[in-house]
Amino acid sequence: MKILNISLNDFRNYLKQSLLLSPGLNFLVGQNGEGKTNFLEAIYVLGLSKSYRSEDLDLIRFQCDYTKIKAIVAMKERQMDMQIVLSELGKKVLMNGQEVKRLSDYIGNLNIVLFAPEDLNLVKGSPVGRRYFFDIILGQVDRNYLKNLSDFKYVLKQRNELLKQMQSGAQKDTTLLDVITEQLSQEIEKIISARQKFIQIIGEKAAINYQFLTTKKDSFQLTYLPSISENILDTLKSRVRTDILSGTTNYGPHRDDFDFLLSDKSAKGLASQGEQRMIILAIDLAVIDYIFDLKNDKPIFLLDDVLSELDQEKQNRLLRYLISSGGQAIITTTGLNEIENDILRQSKIFKVAKGYIKEETHNGS
Repeated sequence: MKILNISLNDFRNYLKQSLLLSPGLNFLVGQNGEGKTNFLEAIYVLGLSKSYRSEDLDLIRFQCDYTKIKAIVAMKERQMDMQIVLSELGKKVLMNGQEVKRLSDYIGNLNIVLFAPEDLNLVKGSPVGRRYFFDIILGQVDRNYLKNLSDFKYVLKQRNELLKQMQSGAQKDTTLLDVITEQLSQEIEKIISARQKFIQIIGEKAAINYQFLTTKKDSFQLTYLPSISENILDTLKSRVRTDILSGTTNYGPHRDDFDFLLSDKSAKGLASQGEQRMIILAIDLAVIDYIFDLKNDKPIFLLDDVLSELDQEKQNRLLRYLISSGGQAIITTTGLNEIENDILRQSKIFKVAKGYIKEETHNGS
């Protein structure tokens, strides 16, 4: 899939902005704070209906009533007009001019893979961030997973409310707890199964990508660490006393984690910032291939400040790979000095300054 053109109205520091994008590489060049990341964020919001870094109302330009993002997207066998409007009244999403009432019917039409500086926290940060990262990817391509996750959260909320009542002594309905626990175990099984299959596929692809991206000989492995995986119902029932004492469900997908291994050792305490960057890039490229295998169409790849800590060789190797993949990528950077001219000649270059983007011509030989 490719974004042919996109327009923003009153989004962040953009008053009005329209761009015709290249189907291949697109570079947004400018100093920090000029609006490069805001533009990537707009594309992300268009695809997933929410930002990865702030609340909806924060996206509306100061003293404006609403923001609108609109794009023409070319997909494998069709072309689609996608639009999202955010205001104090809520959000409205449209496809080909028709409002889509359920966000679950909208999400997944425009697939986005994002590399952002915040992603470096995935390796050494909390399990919450890792779960969110992989859930976002799975939710884009598997609507059943999105539904199962929603169902799980609903039943989990019911169980936790009942546990809090039992903790305080106000509720002693163990029969109801047994019924809800059985429902929860069924939802847990669906989510764990989907995560296991996904991580196995992504992990195999990411291991190959890591070897391509780095010159080191370290092997890479992505692992899934479910808090509960076998005999789910029996395990939940056997630990119900602990759950009542704490007033919450202590085991399930909401407590799962993922680990990144370099040469069979956890990267959490060992990986340098450069190695963390390579790990996330390897996973992102694996996700792109995964989506292509499912949909026979490449997702849009957004890379925010990915080049800043890569040496010249790694920069150009990554960019050549992106060109050869045939997908569309939008890349922010503060300069193009280390990028080889043949790559730039195959790309579109945009100058970003003070919330305005202008296409520039590459004059390299």
